[in-house]
Amino acid sequence: MLLIKSPDGVPLGDYRGLLMELSYDGFSKEFVVTLKGSNIYHVPLGTDIYGNITRIDNEIEKIPDKLEQCREKLESLKGQLETAKVEAKKEFPKEKELSEKVARLGELNALLDMDKGDRVLLDGDMAEDMEVVPGRRDAELER
Repeated sequence: MLLIKSPDGVPLGDYRGLLMELSYDGFSKEFVVTLKGSNIYHVPLGTDIYGNITRIDNEIEKIPDKLEQCREKLESLKGQLETAKVEAKKEFPKEKELSEKVARLGELNALLDMDKGDRVLLDGDMAEDMEVVPGRRDAELER
């Protein structure tokens, strides 16, 4: 009797041209057969011996369909890549407008910063940290 409670696979042999390993998934608390070929397929096992063989056969029979889906997705991605390459070479139609607006933003920021002088705000709002003292002038608060 083989007792496995480790996630490490134990070789079982091969079936229909695929290597098989048996492992235990502690999270789902079930045994899993891993079929290894050019890809890896996991088949959770049940308690019925014949049902397990059917599950393995069903997973193997899905391989051609999965391969076709992957080929279709690959062709779609190749088309998207070509479209993206063409789009990347196109000139940005509003480049001039963007550069004008960025320059104007810089001017406005400079104008807004003119009244700050040499003062530096460390935590954003110094008014929270300063205590208001009646009769004290603004000149006394500045350094």
